[in-house]
Amino acid sequence: MVQVVNRSATAILSSVCTTQLPCRITQALNPLPFQPFNLFNPFNLLTMQIILTSILPICFIVALGAILTNKKFLPISFFTQLNKLGFYILLPALLFYKIATAQSQAVMPGLRIGLLLCVCSLIITFMAYLTAKALKLPGPGCRSLMQAAMRGNLAYSGLPIVLFSFGPESEIALLAVLCLIPAVPFYNFLAVIILTPHDGSSHKERIKKTLFSIARNPLIIGCLLGLAVMLIKLEMPAPILRSTQTLGYAALPCALLSLGAGLSFNSIHAQIKAALAVSVLKLILMPLLGFLLLKMCGEVESGIMLTSMIYLASPTAVTSYVMAEQMGADKDLAAASVSLSTICAVPVLAIILYLFG
Repeated sequence: MVQVVNRSATAILSSVCTTQLPCRITQALNPLPFQPFNLFNPFNLLTMQIILTSILPICFIVALGAILTNKKFLPISFFTQLNKLGFYILLPALLFYKIATAQSQAVMPGLRIGLLLCVCSLIITFMAYLTAKALKLPGPGCRSLMQAAMRGNLAYSGLPIVLFSFGPESEIALLAVLCLIPAVPFYNFLAVIILTPHDGSSHKERIKKTLFSIARNPLIIGCLLGLAVMLIKLEMPAPILRSTQTLGYAALPCALLSLGAGLSFNSIHAQIKAALAVSVLKLILMPLLGFLLLKMCGEVESGIMLTSMIYLASPTAVTSYVMAEQMGADKDLAAASVSLSTICAVPVLAIILYLFG
């Protein structure tokens, strides 16, 4: 099985690395003439500026969300509803607008990076299973650890970093959005497989219900609708595009505030070993694995490398807690994994911007 995964990974990664980006994208990702990726680029003021202008605003907004709840300025129920608004309306609007207004020739590079994320998630899932067995976790804890380790917070953490770093109208932002088209459905489907307990007759019933919920996932719907509009070159009325664009602008700050409000330090203390294992798998081993696989393919466009590394090093998705609770896994471990990986992701992503920015 591992050999099959490795062969599939090599085939996909070869297509990723040999893809020639459209002219406008190549120019945006490489404002200077193209040079092979170099891990040991010297640190300069521009790199420092990118780190400060991308990581710090995210930290401030997440911290503001935590302060607003800790000081009881706003109840946690407010952020629960705000998160619901973002999940069902704001983020789908953002994804729809970015994809619908994209150039069709930009689709394949983004899709192939998304496939890279899927391959790395499969490999990390297997490693997480071995880790859970080594920690002697029970069934619910094992399933929760596997999901937390493989599922990155793409829309709530990875995408905001790209948008803050390069601007929402940049071509690299478009590339980052297109990555979500295969990754979001795959993450949900794999999470279903991982979290569904093997309990006889209820197994098929749970899979059917969850697959139905995946089909209604607003993020998936937003991606697919935007992709359909782009591929058939449908001219959308300007008021609709302006409306989705404006709603999309509100998605990121709302998502980051909700993320900060949901941080739980008590859950980290109670599940420190397993949560730390998740953070190592998600924030260190997954980007390292993706980097090694990409380098095996030879020269890689710097924009593809940077986008891939940011997404691979994104912390555990907030939705992993929701699904763990709904499907009978260890919700406390899921909450601890989300909180600890989110905190640890700040220096990791800063290093990635330093090395690859």
